Amino acid sequence: MQSGGVHYMKLIPDLKQQIELIIGITLDAYEITIEEWNQSVANLVGFNEDRESLVNDDRSQGLPDQSKSPSSLSDVISLNTGERIFFKVHMNEKEENVVCWGCAERSITLETKRFIELLIRSNTRLTAEAEPVIYENDREQQLTELGLWLKQQIEHPGKQESVPNRYVLAAELNAEKILFLLQGDTPDAHRVRSKELNKLLESYFGEEIVFIPLGEQEWIFMGATEIVTGEAEEDTAEARKDSLNAFCLGLHELVSSEWAGVFHLSASLPCIPAQQLVSVTALLEESVHLGRSFHVTQHIHLPWDLHLERLVASIPEEQRTRFIQETGKDTLIFNDSETLATMETFFSLDCNVSETAKRLFIHRNTLVYRLDKIKQEIGYDVRNFESAVLVQFLLLMYKVTKKL
Repeated sequence: MQSGGVHYMKLIPDLKQQIELIIGITLDAYEITIEEWNQSVANLVGFNEDRESLVNDDRSQGLPDQSKSPSSLSDVISLNTGERIFFKVHMNEKEENVVCWGCAERSITLETKRFIELLIRSNTRLTAEAEPVIYENDREQQLTELGLWLKQQIEHPGKQESVPNRYVLAAELNAEKILFLLQGDTPDAHRVRSKELNKLLESYFGEEIVFIPLGEQEWIFMGATEIVTGEAEEDTAEARKDSLNAFCLGLHELVSSEWAGVFHLSASLPCIPAQQLVSVTALLEESVHLGRSFHVTQHIHLPWDLHLERLVASIPEEQRTRFIQETGKDTLIFNDSETLATMETFFSLDCNVSETAKRLFIHRNTLVYRLDKIKQEIGYDVRNFESAVLVQFLLLMYKVTKKL
């Protein structure tokens, strides 16, 4: 693989993920030949051999004007077929192919379409200006290429699950490890460099780690189980989870203290990476996505803490909306930050009034007053088990649906 290709593959997946988070829909990825792309452009604007000019068409944003030659077909960045919109992300003239992203035409507005085009153009310029990648050693190159393979496996599930032999770092990927996923939202001027992050993490783990870049600001890394959970008092699943949570708190604090911006962290239970790298990484990415959707003030998102969130996210939006309408009553109370913090803390502490009051640094009577106010507003007393379950589901559905 050429070094320029590595830069492209590192930048583009990260851009796709950022755009999807902003617009709220998934972009499908396609790879076609340059000839197929140009023919599609020509067909949509009525180009044929008898015409030397192109007819401007609102369905094809960014088309060359009538004075341009047919060679300008390759300059078109998006096509609207009436049912779907396709964005040209990258053209590789050497391999004669085009990478496209697509979505339903009705799923985005004209302004969103232009916004996506702007981001793609900006990213293309950054890719063209990128300096060649220079690897310090074979290990670094192999881990970078493993990250590219891993992202492709996650984006196209159902293919090979185990890591190919050419990537296996024998003793490391075949030994039991705990996987961590770190995503960063840092200002451009303070972008985290993978090499610097790798060194910081190795100082925290106290040994060389398997460090795999997944995108410009996303990494998967792994540490030995005995290092991460070795201090657990009991050899039980719950004890390992508690130790892992404490380890993540320290790790997140360390990273956040080194760089500006926001970082999101997830971690797995012990696994064998050679067989489970794809599935566990996909689970960690899903956990970060769920955590960012349902718990916007939190930055550590562990899979075993998100079972209800995963269930709610799997319910079709129409059914969520119907549930809110039928049971929610005055769900506008969820927009109040004080009420929201009270309910979330109350639920996280098993509906214990005394512990919740301590955690919120308020008098017990003040908390009782707030709970009575919630009962008055929405008709459910969260101190009652059945009502508490209903309100917790209602709150989660409201967060992800964001409408009555």
